[in-house]
Amino acid sequence: MPGSIVILRTSPVRSGNTVDESRVFFHRLFWTFPPCIEAFQVLQATDSIDGTHLHGKYGGTLLMEIAQDGKSNILPVAFRLVEVISDRHNAIKAALVFEDGGWLPLAAYHAYCARHIAANFALNFKSKDAQKILVNAAYAKSEQEHEYYMEIQAK
Repeated sequence: MPGSIVILRTSPVRSGNTVDESRVFFHRLFWTFPPCIEAFQVLQATDSIDGTHLHGKYGGTLLMEIAQDGKSNILPVAFRLVEVISDRHNAIKAALVFEDGGWLPLAAYHAYCARHIAANFALNFKSKDAQKILVNAAYAKSEQEHEYYMEIQAK
């Protein structure tokens, strides 16, 4: 698509302590499309990043940046293929505290993924009702709604 942004990063092939500059291998890939960028610029939204591990011959992680407005409309913004990471990876923590990175409050806040919290909760607590209440509280759109679900959980 004309106007798309694609950034491919490669790394040199190493054999022991020797670097073969004539050969490279895939390292990372970033891409986004003009309609995604244009919509994101006018959308007042919450921005989040989610990922899924790729299985098979190549592995890695597919990350997607998503914007969500107050009416629960979702916009995919950008995509990345990267090395395998987790939500507690040190590189994520380092990026969040880097002063010139644009990820400090008030511009951005770190939050844990409600789906991962619910999955970990499910490993330790078998109550389907409690799991549903936890997810509803995590996705509440207001403090009042969140408190409603937390009061149900306390009973």
